[in-house]
Amino acid sequence: MKTLTLRGIDDELSSRLERIAQQGQESMNGVILHLLRDKIGLSKPRFKEEYNDLDDLAGTWTQEEAREFDAVTSEFSRIDEELWR
Repeated sequence: MKTLTLRGIDDELSSRLERIAQQGQESMNGVILHLLRDKIGLSKPRFKEEYNDLDDLAGTWTQEEAREFDAVTSEFSRIDEELWR
């Protein structure tokens, strides 16, 4: 394998790469290799992302849709004091 040196990496690019590396818990080298492979069409699926929500089943809502849902279902949060006597 070859070793390459990159020059001319400005602060903005460096910060973004560092942030991506931290979020993905991988090295800067790994991030850069992944980005290069992806850009030139050599990327392989690394892993299937796993989510702990129902977005795949139910989709996502806009903020307006979420507000409408909250307004319509707000009655469910109200406690009827008469029922508890």
